[in-house]
Amino acid sequence: MREKVAVIGAGTIGTAVALALKKSGNEVIATRRKKEKISFLEDEGIKVCSDNRTAILSSEIVLISLKPVDAVNELKKFADELRGKIIISLAAALPIDLIKKILSNSYAARAMTNIAARVGGGFTVYCFENRFPEGYKERVRELLSSFGKIEEVEEKYMDALTALSGSGPAYILTVIESMMYAGLKVGLPRDLALRASYETVLGSAKLVGESGDHPSILKELVITPAGVTIDAIYELEDSGIRTAFIRAIESATKKSEKITREIMEKFKD
Repeated sequence: MREKVAVIGAGTIGTAVALALKKSGNEVIATRRKKEKISFLEDEGIKVCSDNRTAILSSEIVLISLKPVDAVNELKKFADELRGKIIISLAAALPIDLIKKILSNSYAARAMTNIAARVGGGFTVYCFENRFPEGYKERVRELLSSFGKIEEVEEKYMDALTALSGSGPAYILTVIESMMYAGLKVGLPRDLALRASYETVLGSAKLVGESGDHPSILKELVITPAGVTIDAIYELEDSGIRTAFIRAIESATKKSEKITREIMEKFKD
């Protein structure tokens, strides 16, 4: 179904989802305060402007891709224009209850995707307000599917998923970068080291997804007695890599929860 969609706040994620939505055949208008920064989107058939009101009025579905406080301020400012529309908030840590407090006459969904949406490889989790019409839910799911894989979750998991999958590409890109540098250190050409690194990560992820096996089981298939891999695993374990990832995601989750508490306190009245 072709939709008229406004993307309010075409920063990194907003630009990624605008491109994905357009590629899926939707009519898209994207906004940014300095619209010249997103003028390149016009080459992809996306309308750009700096006026959020114009974008909202010309659309049936509105995606909010702003920082939480900015998102709340824009929702308040354009509450009348948003009346009766489907609102999908991509703002991290912004709960549905607060959105509904501002927009009691709109239909609110909350989603979290990641930058891989730009190439249709995102993982997007989402949830709906209690009175969200069943007939509208499929429209939202179809739009979000433009970004990649989707999964409906309980809202209580959104902060943790923001930390795990929303921020996740930054972790994996650090892994790819580190593997590339290791390849350079042992003498590989830069382009080959980079290609071998990202293709290995891509293939490993596909193996987990399609086999259904736990990563630890698949990892054991690679490790042989007195082989090359066990020496590498020893060094990784000695560096505390698992603990580092756990601490990183736990820290990011706590930060998202903190932002949620702060924004609810700020706008409690």
